[in-house]
This record gives sequence, C-alpha cells and structure tokens, in this order.
Amino acid sequence: MAGSGKDEKEGLLNLFSTRSAHGRGSLEKPEGQSPEEASQPASAKPKSPPPPPEGSGGQGVNPHQVRAATAKTQEMSAVASTIMREARRELGSDLTLQQQMTTAQATEGVIAQAVDRVIRKRGEPLDDIERVNIIIHLQKDLVGWGVLQPLMDNMEVTDIHVYDYRTVVLQRGKISETTGLSWPNPQSYTTFIDRLLLRLGKSLTTQQHTVDASFPNGVRLCAVHESVCGQRGPLLCIRVPRISEVSLENIVSYQVAPPLIVNYLACLVRSGLATMIVAGETGTGKTTLIKCLATQFGPSESIVAVEDTPELNFQHPYFRSLVSRAPNAEGVGEVTLQEHIKTTLRMTPTRVILGEMRTPFAAEAFLESAQTGHVGMTTVHARNARETLVRLESLLGRAQKSVSIDIIRQQIALAVDSIVWLIREKSTGKPRIAEIIEVGHFVEGTIQVRPMFSLIKQGAKPVWRVDSWTSNFDEQLKAEGIHLGDSPQEITLSPLVRPSGKGG
Repeated sequence: MAGSGKDEKEGLLNLFSTRSAHGRGSLEKPEGQSPEEASQPASAKPKSPPPPPEGSGGQGVNPHQVRAATAKTQEMSAVASTIMREARRELGSDLTLQQQMTTAQATEGVIAQAVDRVIRKRGEPLDDIERVNIIIHLQKDLVGWGVLQPLMDNMEVTDIHVYDYRTVVLQRGKISETTGLSWPNPQSYTTFIDRLLLRLGKSLTTQQHTVDASFPNGVRLCAVHESVCGQRGPLLCIRVPRISEVSLENIVSYQVAPPLIVNYLACLVRSGLATMIVAGETGTGKTTLIKCLATQFGPSESIVAVEDTPELNFQHPYFRSLVSRAPNAEGVGEVTLQEHIKTTLRMTPTRVILGEMRTPFAAEAFLESAQTGHVGMTTVHARNARETLVRLESLLGRAQKSVSIDIIRQQIALAVDSIVWLIREKSTGKPRIAEIIEVGHFVEGTIQVRPMFSLIKQGAKPVWRVDSWTSNFDEQLKAEGIHLGDSPQEITLSPLVRPSGKGG
C-alpha cells in the first residue's frame, strides 16, 4: 500500500528532467529505476497499458486512473479541452477563484464534481482516463503554483523558464535542463499566467506586452505577451531566491563569502559612510546581498528605496519605497527612476537605495545624490569590479554628453566608496562574492582603486585572498574589532563570529 501511495504521488507530480550536456540528472530518481532508465526523457519511457477504467460516479480519482492518465500524453482532445474550460467556469470566475485560492485550496472532490456536471450537461462521451486528466490538470492549475509547484518546492531550482505551454525549462545555478512538465493546451497556460498576474494586480495585453513584478516573498516574475514572442510564447520567467531569511549568517551559511568579508561589508554599512555598488551578471544574487546587508541599517535611520519593480521591502521602521511607472496607452503618465531619486532628496533620507542602475539619467541622479552626502546602495550589471567603473563612465557619458571624461571620473570618485562583484559558479551553482575594491580619489586622470578581497579558488572548497591589510575605513573597522592586518592572506568558509568591538 505504501508503494501505491508513492506511485500516485509520482504520477501527480509527473516531473522528469532530461540529462543536460553537463551531466546533471533528474531532480529525483524514482526508487528502483536503473541509471539508463532515469537518463531517458519522459517521452522515451515505455508506457504501460492502462487498467480497465472504473466508474466515476462523481467521486475523485482512482490511483490506477492517475497512473494511466499521467502516462498518457498531456495533449488533450478538443472535447476534453472544452470540458476543462467550462469546468473552470463552474468553479467560479477568474477573480472569484483567485480570491478563494488565497484562503483555501480547491479539493479534488470539488473539482471532480464540477467536471462531472459539465460532462452531464454536454452529454458528450468522455472516457475515464481523459476525465482524470482534466481533474489532475485543474487541480494543478488552480492551486498555488499549479504545474510548476514541484519546481518551486525544489531548493536546487533557482530559475524557471517557460517557452510555451509544452516547454518548461529549469535552471540550477547556470545549468539549464528541460522538464517533462506542460499544460494540456495553450488556453490553460495563458489562464495560469493571468492568475499569477492577477495576484499582483497586473495584466498582460498587446498594449502592456511585458510585465515585471515580484511577490512579497521575493519571487520575481517576468511575462511577455505572445504577440512579441515570434513562433512561441507567451514567455514566462520566474526567479526564485533560495536564501529564505535575510541575515549576515545566511550569507555565510549559503557560502556566498567567508566571515571576514561579511563582517567587513557589515561594518561599512553600519558606519553610514560608504556608498556601495553591488555588481554582477543576472541571477548572481545582487539584490539578495543588499537585503542581507540592509539588516545592519541603524534603527533610527530614514531609508528610501527607488525601484522599477518593488523587491527590497526592508523590514525597517522608517523605510519608504518609490516605484517607477510606465506610460499608459496614450503615452502619458510615466514616472522615471531619476524623477524619484530627485524626490528622495526632499524626503530627508539617511540612505537612498536604487534597485538597479539601468539608465544613464538614473545613474546620474543616483551619483549626484551620493555626492551631496546621501549615502546609498545600488546594483549594476558588470563583468568584474573594475569594469563597473567603466560601466559608470559609459552611463554618465550618455547622460552628460558635453562633459569631459575627467569631470565624469571625478564625479564617480566622489560618489562611490566600495564595489562588490558577485558571480555564480558554473560547477556548483553557488553565488560568490568574487571581488571587492575600494574606490579612492581621482588622481592624474585615473580613479584610484584599492583591491580588498578576491576569490582565487572556486568549487566545493572556495578560497579568497586578502589583497590589502589596510582600508579607507580602518578607523571604523578597528572600532568594531576587525583587524585586516591580523588575518591570514588566504581565507576560507567557516561559521560567522561577530566582531567583539563596538558594532558587534
């Protein structure tokens, strides 16, 4: 009986991950399966003939029918698709259904009854296997993350990319793998996207063809309307942060950096003197690192965040957020990041946090606010720490076309104090702080920089090098019991121990 329950669960999940070129296997290998069988994609696995169907009688689903339905192709017949669509209407309109699903889950029995009512009303024959398939898909589609729930529950999955209703791709770190997950038809897939966006108060249309949004738990969502997706679509990308709680301890426990580096960054944040830029490629954990370091903001500070998509949501008593707004269908009503940054200067903030430095004018406004004494933090896309300075020069150069490069570099040197560069290792999928530099003065046409830490060995046992035993913030570091000169030249991961000084 225990084996039967497990088979039923596997049938409901129906999750297969193809073996990628990097040699990564499926997320879960079913018990008793050979390595050769496990490496086969779902479509290549032999299908057992279904057992004789049993009468439904308005009840739920039989375990044998579940296995038969999940073995059967998920492409539904036209009649089954129509019945599923009408059953969804029976369960309530999209808005009503969404409100219900936030407080209670639709049980299998409720869904089965709705399906049976539609079958009786239409009077069209439908075999038991297709009926079970409809119930399974509706149950997945209407509760939580629906078809994608197994991926959301798997702690290894960091990103989910959906190309169309038949193609779901997962990422573990930077490694992409195709799954066997799908929706029964395009309508079910678009309804699923609409349901997710409805929870965020957004919608996807030909006028609003791209939606970027985030959930309160930090999950980011990007949806693109099929009208701009070529042969496939609509496209859906979901980024799932796997550091469940933001804290300094979790930076270390998730192996992003060793304790010395974490304490060094925390001291710079607590000092209230350093404007910090966190750089890296997409998906390296830049925003998550800022969230963790933000736990070190003083309890009496005034924090204002400016973002395109609200993600930061600091748990701070004096936190305020400004979100940009795209123009409406008539091309009016736009509110830009640079407008919001200028607004923050009239809100007497202690810190100005820019979610991401994307545009030249946003970069100009942020750096101008930092030059005038408003300590800040932001993220930017760059390939290494020093290249971040070149990226800033490029952004400011486009915003200030008549200004010489020397003046632009002086502005950067006055505004920026520290640059933290993140990577995501291909071998382990782990985000790491790969380099930290301190930005000094502008001297003879060059911005002076001081390398502080660098990642010199990747893999399961990473090693960082201490590049400098002195800092522009030596006074603040020593006051908190952090002495770079006493540290070894090479450091590795270990449990976090807070410094015993003033800020510990």
